[in-house]
Amino acid sequence: MTTGALSISSSNSAHSVAAVRKEQRAYTFKVAVSMALYACLFFVLAFCGPYVLPAITLLSDAPLTDRQVAASQLLLLSDTVWVAIPVFFLGAILFSLLVTRRIADALERLGQSASAWASGMVSHRLQFREADRLTDLAQLLNQGWSQVGQGVETVQEESSRARAAVDGATKTLLAQGMGGSEVFRQLQTTTEALDLIQAALRRFEIGPPHE
Repeated sequence: MTTGALSISSSNSAHSVAAVRKEQRAYTFKVAVSMALYACLFFVLAFCGPYVLPAITLLSDAPLTDRQVAASQLLLLSDTVWVAIPVFFLGAILFSLLVTRRIADALERLGQSASAWASGMVSHRLQFREADRLTDLAQLLNQGWSQVGQGVETVQEESSRARAAVDGATKTLLAQGMGGSEVFRQLQTTTEALDLIQAALRRFEIGPPHE
């Protein structure tokens, strides 16, 4: 029964990891599209900036000479727009790719750590790059899993100690011919419970922290 439960748990864990990776890819794609649109908007606004003042001058009641100068400026800008637009859009794409790459890398590291923790590797530690600016998040998660690992290790040690004590008491009762007593049956129930606890704890990998 315990083996079946652990198998179901492992299957659910693998399904969850696959779902997380799918969501991660979808999120990265959305970020890439958003960054590209924002970058394009930024470069378009930056390009349109020089048009604002000449256009206002041309549409205002300014002297004719000022409006002629403004018209000449608009014509000059219009001659250069077709050369500048491809450069601006190329810059927007490169900028969005750079930012998205950094976000995708951080998400990949977080996804790998989540997969390791889901498989029972409580000794795994999350490590971001300094450029990710997520050191505090990594420290918080690692501290939490360090406490989980210490708790699991304590339960393993104490359950082993309790199992040894129960086995000793069981042997004593058998030696005294009390194999059918109520105390003996309660010890058997305790032994079964400890076996289930130890089987569940075997899913967790306890050891020195590693990345």
